[in-house]
Amino acid sequence: MNKKSIISALVSLILLASGCAKQPSPATDEPSLVTDGSIDVSALVGKAPLSLAGFVEYSASQQYSPLDSIYNRPPEDMAGNYVVQLSKNNEIVNLAEDVTSFVQENNSLAAGFKNGVVRMYGGQGCSAVQAAAAPVNSISWFSESPLLAVASAENKLVEVFDVNTCARVRSHDVNSTVDVFAVSPRGSWLALVDKARRLWVGPATGKLRKIDRFTYQPLSLTFSNEEGILMGVDTTGKMVMWSPLKLTRIFDQKIKGGPFKSVKAYGPHLNIVTEKGERFQWDVSKRVKSPFYEQENGFLLKNGVLFYRSPRKIFSKKVQFKPVSFSVDRSPSGRAYRVKDVDGSYRYYSSLNGDPLKDEPDFADWKSVKFGRDYSFAERGREFSLAVPIAQREFQRLYCRYIPSKGYYLWWKKVSRPDDYFKSRGMLPRRDGIAADAPLEWEPLESKHLDIRD
Repeated sequence: MNKKSIISALVSLILLASGCAKQPSPATDEPSLVTDGSIDVSALVGKAPLSLAGFVEYSASQQYSPLDSIYNRPPEDMAGNYVVQLSKNNEIVNLAEDVTSFVQENNSLAAGFKNGVVRMYGGQGCSAVQAAAAPVNSISWFSESPLLAVASAENKLVEVFDVNTCARVRSHDVNSTVDVFAVSPRGSWLALVDKARRLWVGPATGKLRKIDRFTYQPLSLTFSNEEGILMGVDTTGKMVMWSPLKLTRIFDQKIKGGPFKSVKAYGPHLNIVTEKGERFQWDVSKRVKSPFYEQENGFLLKNGVLFYRSPRKIFSKKVQFKPVSFSVDRSPSGRAYRVKDVDGSYRYYSSLNGDPLKDEPDFADWKSVKFGRDYSFAERGREFSLAVPIAQREFQRLYCRYIPSKGYYLWWKKVSRPDDYFKSRGMLPRRDGIAADAPLEWEPLESKHLDIRD
């Protein structure tokens, strides 16, 4: 068997991950959401952790008010004195503060905090454990594993917890500071590298043995999904594989492009950032570079805040407290309308068909155009409209104006006759131009794009 075949055979066993992807088994008790930092770990025994989807949904509900609230009419003296802007962006959900470390994969997440607590979502057993010291620096965990490993404070120990009982079952002390460590997906093995770059491997709840030594600082340490291979990569790009069962080295190769600043495994690929700032992905089997894997959506930690960036595009609300005002001017020579819009900006439209003009015209014969109380006007038999009424509650009417690239602007206005109606409740009307007979497109308030909650 040639060298390339050996690599391919080894890589076929390597489904490397920083956490695991398995749907939690049904719990006998109601899922619990841990919110108190001073938790009583003993009270968590036998209580299922909240699902990760449930955690995201709960956090989102605390931060985003229902969009249907746009139909709540304001106090009478506020009508016409504020505007609500709805614009679409990726939904950002802040999940927790004072977070120091986390691991996440598919439907499971474990987050470590400054106070030494590690909280789990989407796994089995406990919803939290308490490390011996604070803060939590690193976590290694797979949701199907009964064991979770933690390093905290000065990294003198790697603590191993049984997530079914919330109990600490082992503390590994190698008389040195721990630099990097990893527990295997099923909890069978633990590997760690200390400050002296010695590699220790053994049963997660048993005794570790020193089996090798890195020449240079290790950046990545991971087990294969079947636990038969341990792989490490150092700053120079040297990649080594060991057998945790036999405690022997079985293969090594050099990845060109070093020295490296960071290495992270995604399946049989490595995301690599060099000290010069180059970013690429390395295919372990084919030994070729490919584009760096950018995770556009997912869980991120920044300045101590753990948040979730959803692929969902949702409407966010921004309230501007100011009187609603428009003005319209017409240039006969340019056959154009100039609209000073609800957001204060000028926009230009053709007076022939009401379509937006790409360029900003410069004419000297602008003359004011009067428009009605419903923000409409007519000239030469053509009707134009700046806003669409979408609801009315008694003596207040809700208007909507769509501005491309800015979103929807909504405001309430007092009217002389009472009424009570909704035009396509839960939908927003849009048209790019101002011609009153141009067809409206209706967009739903709520999006249905898939994410971790679906």
